[in-house]
Amino acid sequence: MTRHNDRRTFIKQGFIKQGALGVAALTLKPGRLLGEDKAPVSLVQIQGPGVPRDLNEALRRLLEPMGGMKAFVRPGQNVLVKPNLAFPNVPEVRANTNPQVVAAVVRAVIAAGGKVTVADYSTEDPDEVRERSGLAQALKGLDVKLLLPEDEDQFLEVLVLRGKDLKRTAVLKAALKAQVHIAVPIAKSHSSAGFTGVLKGNMGLIWSRKPFHFWHNLHKAIAELNSVPKLRPHLSIMDGLAVMVSGGPRGPGEVLTRNTLIAGTDPVAVDACGVRLAPLFGKRMRPRQVKHLALAEDMGLGRSDQKALELSFL
Repeated sequence: MTRHNDRRTFIKQGFIKQGALGVAALTLKPGRLLGEDKAPVSLVQIQGPGVPRDLNEALRRLLEPMGGMKAFVRPGQNVLVKPNLAFPNVPEVRANTNPQVVAAVVRAVIAAGGKVTVADYSTEDPDEVRERSGLAQALKGLDVKLLLPEDEDQFLEVLVLRGKDLKRTAVLKAALKAQVHIAVPIAKSHSSAGFTGVLKGNMGLIWSRKPFHFWHNLHKAIAELNSVPKLRPHLSIMDGLAVMVSGGPRGPGEVLTRNTLIAGTDPVAVDACGVRLAPLFGKRMRPRQVKHLALAEDMGLGRSDQKALELSFL
């Protein structure tokens, strides 16, 4: 069954309980160096004109207080890098994660010894998305698999054990099997969800988004989706180089330059920093005014009040 069929159909393989895949767990706690007892920094923000000028160095500086990429990735581990890659738009529109940000993350994971799959479920023709987004070119020459799934059999239905509204959903098998999950979302406005970041971005790992918009309360479903353990990123790196503050998620809309990257182990905290980057739809918002962010925090999935270590890169 292809992407053009009814995506509400149950997955043929049947549902599984969370954690029943038997995949290997991380041997390092996220953000902790080997032999280090002191708790590391868990939320960092870097800003300045040097960020877009040298993304590899900006990423290195961003992750250094957290122990660097090697604190998250061990040699030989299968690593899922999950950007926003939904639309066949050029990077300037800011509908997708900047391809050079994704490439910088991939290079850092490879340098740490990880085996990388970059994956997202595009809403339109994946070949067109690959090319117009600029990601295919940005990843050229890197040892990485770019996966834009098209078939239902690439997904497996799971129970959402903590879900009251969302009871089950079909999740990309590559995400369920990954040993390390690194989210690389873009910060942008969203006409239905208010804001797209780490939490909303996880909808790019499920087969059917229609139930979220038509069967469920969208904000509750997003929060409950993020309670699935295998969907919680070990590390989130948010692209805040520029924010589409209106017209999201697809655009075009007004774009404000922010020259910022945000990294953290708490997806709620990372999203909260993203919400603070720029006004959305003409007004400044507090993180808890984004309903799915408040619901996720109320579920204990993270905290929106964490203060980031702020770095400058001039």
